[in-house]
Amino acid sequence: MKPSHYIEKVKKSNAHKLLMEEDPKAYLCSIFFLRDFDEGNNETQVDFYSPLKKHIVSFKIDKKIEKVENKHAKTLTNKKFIPQPLPENIKMDVDEMKSTLLDEMHNRDMTYEIEKVLAFLNMTDGEAVWNCTGFLKGLGLVQAHIEDKSASVLFMEKKSLFDLIKFAGGAPGMPGMMGAPEKPMGGITILPPETVPSEPESKPETKTKPQKTPEPPKKTRPSDAELKGTRQGVAELENRRSDVNLKKKDAKSKQ
Repeated sequence: MKPSHYIEKVKKSNAHKLLMEEDPKAYLCSIFFLRDFDEGNNETQVDFYSPLKKHIVSFKIDKKIEKVENKHAKTLTNKKFIPQPLPENIKMDVDEMKSTLLDEMHNRDMTYEIEKVLAFLNMTDGEAVWNCTGFLKGLGLVQAHIEDKSASVLFMEKKSLFDLIKFAGGAPGMPGMMGAPEKPMGGITILPPETVPSEPESKPETKTKPQKTPEPPKKTRPSDAELKGTRQGVAELENRRSDVNLKKKDAKSKQ
């Protein structure tokens, strides 16, 4: 089904009419879809940005339109930004996401079965882009960016489930997909790769003093007491005595 169908449903709701009364300049900024092909636990959410309140107002579409609590537009690095308006003439059908992902996976020799598709649609660099995560059988994921206008896959990468999930606590939504539910899929929050590169932390240089190499121990002549008691010591003592006697004789002869 086209996203425009869900947008129209939200616009006809009393919750949306109250928003437009509070802020007539509020505009559509993103849409979130979860399609579960095994259990049928599907979710759809349409997001509007209120310039007056400077936050996101989300509308969850079920049997009735439910207004979700407001959120500030932030990236994963908690930097605030103003989302771009999303046009309502969206080309791709929500139900096309799975087949588009499978076709690209086939081109890349990936033979996996997709159980669920999590998709966000918002404006990126002036273009409507789908940010999709396909949950594969097992613990695998395939992540892709799809341009809405051409339905072409701009990026695809397979990852492990543990690279992108956080099991406890809430977390910010996808970068640029600030209206995403805090805990989609029963408490599991999907964390995509960071789009704002963080600068490496610079550690202060510590000057280390050059270590002095220990000097070799000086050779000292053993004392007479150390030489006593060994054959070598006795011979050494005899040599010393003979040296002394020769020096004495030389001194007498010179006199």
